[in-house]
Amino acid sequence: MKTAKFTFIALGLAAVLSGCSAQHSAKHEEAVVQNQAALGILWMQQSGEYQALAYQAFNAALSEFERSKAAKGKKKAVVVDLDETMMDNSPYAAWQVKNNMPFEAETWTQWVNARQTLAIPGAVEFANRVNAKGGTVFYVSNRRDDVERSATIEDMQKLGFPKVNDKTLLLKKQTSNKAERFKQITAQGYDIVVYVGDNLNDFGEATYRKSNRERRDFVAANRTRFGSKFILLPNPNYGDWEGGLHKDYYKGGAKNKLEIRKATLKAWDGK
Repeated sequence: MKTAKFTFIALGLAAVLSGCSAQHSAKHEEAVVQNQAALGILWMQQSGEYQALAYQAFNAALSEFERSKAAKGKKKAVVVDLDETMMDNSPYAAWQVKNNMPFEAETWTQWVNARQTLAIPGAVEFANRVNAKGGTVFYVSNRRDDVERSATIEDMQKLGFPKVNDKTLLLKKQTSNKAERFKQITAQGYDIVVYVGDNLNDFGEATYRKSNRERRDFVAANRTRFGSKFILLPNPNYGDWEGGLHKDYYKGGAKNKLEIRKATLKAWDGK
């Protein structure tokens, strides 16, 4: 009886230790995933090169807006994304790194509602110039309309973005695919002459939930539009390209992500 009792206790202890070990391993893997983003976040926050690329993007966008003519009977419009295009959320990403935390909708909403979002260099000036020159800037973002609208409007107004209202601010209600919201704009008599974003999905639905091979094919097919109608800002931290690494990228935990990241690296063989 004693032997059986001790065996039961030993098995229970082994199970507990095994669970603790697995939990520790999962936390370590999540920490590795987050820390891989640290250098990109530092580059965005600290480098002059990042600021130069942002100004370069908005200079190009303004030049294209001024050069473009709307279709007959239409009004000129510019469509911009918000996060990592017009608004800088790198402090949230840095919080993830320092606390080994994955992206979660709940903590993201907490960050938005903290009303501490910054402006991307050149973004406020660009939006004001477009509006001053007779255009309309539409802010099309996948921030959630139900719980993030108020804080988003307050931050944007505080930062100096012009004409932020129910007509121009189109947030996510049902789907992250922005195509329908683009159609809403054109249906109001606008001709979208410039799109500005940090994600290929900000330019239409052709790359929505597609593999990176298909996303690269889209870029190649539209290469003459980049720098003119399509203006892309750098985002070293996140994007739909990450899920494009593998169809099962988001179906596992941090270990799965790390394995896919390593497997898809194109590396020198050292010879």
